[in-house]
Amino acid sequence: MAKISDSVLDQIKAKIPISEVVSDYVTLTSRGGRLWGLCPFHQEKTASFSVVDEQGFYYCFSCKKGGSMFDFVMEMEKVTFIESVKILAKKANIELAEENPEDKKKRDLGDTLYDLYDKIAGSFHYILTDSPMGKKGRDYLESRKISPTMWEKFNLGYAPDNASWLYSFLKKQHYSDELLQISGLFSQKNTTYPLFKDRLMFPIRTWQGKTVAFGGRDLSGTSKAKYINTPETAIYSKKQNLFGLYESIDTIKKSQKAILCEGNFDVVAMHQSGFTNAMAPLGTSFTEEQAKLLRRYCTSVTTLFDSDAAGQSATAKTLLIAQSHGIENKVLKLTKAKDAAELVEREGEDALKMDLQHPIQGFHYLVNNAVNQYDIMTSKGKSAVFNAVRPYLDATESAIEKEDLIKYLSMLLNVDESSIIDDYLRGKSIVPKTAVPVVEERVKPLNPATISIDLYAMLTLINNRSLYLQTRYKLAVEDLEDQEAEALYDVLEDAAREDVGKNDEYILQMLDDPQLRSDVATSFTMEEFKLAPQKVLNEAVNRIQLRNYEKKRGSNKRLLDISLSDGTADEGIEELLREKTEIDAKISLLRQALGQDN
Repeated sequence: MAKISDSVLDQIKAKIPISEVVSDYVTLTSRGGRLWGLCPFHQEKTASFSVVDEQGFYYCFSCKKGGSMFDFVMEMEKVTFIESVKILAKKANIELAEENPEDKKKRDLGDTLYDLYDKIAGSFHYILTDSPMGKKGRDYLESRKISPTMWEKFNLGYAPDNASWLYSFLKKQHYSDELLQISGLFSQKNTTYPLFKDRLMFPIRTWQGKTVAFGGRDLSGTSKAKYINTPETAIYSKKQNLFGLYESIDTIKKSQKAILCEGNFDVVAMHQSGFTNAMAPLGTSFTEEQAKLLRRYCTSVTTLFDSDAAGQSATAKTLLIAQSHGIENKVLKLTKAKDAAELVEREGEDALKMDLQHPIQGFHYLVNNAVNQYDIMTSKGKSAVFNAVRPYLDATESAIEKEDLIKYLSMLLNVDESSIIDDYLRGKSIVPKTAVPVVEERVKPLNPATISIDLYAMLTLINNRSLYLQTRYKLAVEDLEDQEAEALYDVLEDAAREDVGKNDEYILQMLDDPQLRSDVATSFTMEEFKLAPQKVLNEAVNRIQLRNYEKKRGSNKRLLDISLSDGTADEGIEELLREKTEIDAKISLLRQALGQDN
C-alpha cells in the first residue's frame, strides 16, 4: 500500500465532515442526534444507514457495513484507498505529496480529458448561442419550441458543419494528436475528422457536473444515425451515466423521485414543462449500474418511454431492474403524442402536464399489458398472464410486498391466491443442474456482551493503540484463543512496525475479513471501548493469563498422575512438582488481582 502521511488524513477530516461526503450520494435527515438515510449498499425502504460527524464514521444497522469517509468513497466509486484519499483531498483542496508514476499518469489523463470536454462543451455552447456558425442549431431548437432557458440549463451546443474546425481549434489549444486519438471526439479511421459534425450537442455530465461525453443530434438530414454518443473513454462509460442527472439532482434529492425518459429532447422538454427530475439512459436500456446510481438519491423511479413496441419493452426491463434494487417504480403513458418532446413542440408545456397526471404502479402496468395480450377468460390465458409477470415477483425481495402483488393478481384473474402461490413456488423449485448455490456471507452485528474476552481486549487495544507496545510485553498472540482477536493482534503488530497505525482509516484498510472489518468499524463508534482503557486491558490480560495458567495446571496434573502411576524417575516428578508450585503461585496472584477468592 502506497503511504500517505497521517497529517494529510487529519487535514482532510478536519476540512470536510463525513456527512458532507456521504450527502453527495445519500439523502440524510437528522434524528436522535444522528444523521440517517437509505443504505446505498443494500436495498431497503426504511433508513438504517447512520452517520455521526463527531466520530467520523458511518454504519448500517441492517447490512452491518461501516467505516470512515475513505471507506465510503471506496465503496461508492469502486476505487482503492489511495484513490479515495486523492478524491477527498481534491474535495478538501489539499495537495498530496506522494504519487507513483502510474497513478500520476492515470490522473493526468483523466484531468486532461475533463478539461478538454469542458472546454469543448463551452465552445459548442458559444457557437450555438453567439456565433453565426450556430444559426442552424438555434433555428432547429426554436422550431422544436425549446426555450433559451433550457439552452443554458443543459449547456446545449452546436458542432459546426466545417469538418476541419474541431481539429484545428484543439491543435491551437496545444492538445497532442495522441490525446485527441483517444478522446472519443474523432473518427477512429481518420483521427482528424470529427465524430460530431453539423449536430446539435447535448453535453453528458456526471452528477458532479463534469462534462464527460456528448450526445449529438444530426441536423444535416444526410446521416444514417440521427443520434450518436461519445464512445467509451477513460472518463466515460454509458452504462454508468444518465443524461440530465446533474440537472435533476437537486430535485430528486428533495422529492426522492426520478423520471426516466427515452431521449435527450424528451428530458429537455420535461424540464421546460416543470418536471425537473427527468433524465435518460444513454443509447441503451436502463442498466444495473444506473439503478445503483439513482438509489443514492431517490427511492422512486417513474418511466416515460416512447409508446411504440421498443419503448414498452424498455419499460418492462426498467421496472424489473428498479424492483430488484428496491426502488419504487411507476409508469407514465402519453395519450396525445409518441413522446414528451413531440407533445411540447405541438401543443406546449401545459398539454404535457395535463397528460402526465396519473402514473400507474409498475406491477399493474405489466399485468395490464399481459391482460391485453392474453384471454383471461381461459385457464391458459390466466397462466400466460401469470408467467408474464413472474419475473417481477422474482425481483421483489419483500415477502409482504410479494403477498400484496399476488393478492392483486388473484383478484384480477379471479383465481385463488393459493393457486398462484402454488404455481409460483413450483416454478421456484426448479433449479438447473448446472446451478451452483451461492452462500451469502452474512455479517453479524457487534455485541460487546457476547464476544470473547480476547476479542474485547483487542478491540479495546485497537481503539487505544498508544497502549499496544506496553501491552505486547504482557500478552503474546499465542495467549489468544479467538481467531478474530489473533488477526487484530497481527494487524496491531504490523501497524506498529510500519508506523501507520495512527489513523483509524489505515487500520481498516489492513483488514480483509468483512466480519472483522465490520466489528472494528463499529467499535470505533462505541464509547465502551474508549472508557478507562488501561483498567480494562489490565483486567483482560489478567483473565487471559489466568485462563492459560489454569490450562497449564491441568496439563501438569495429568503428567504428575501418569508419572506417579508408572514409576517415572524421581527427577521428572520433582520438576513437575516445582512447575506445579510456580503455576499455583501465579494463579493465586492473578486471582487476587482480579478480586477472586482462591
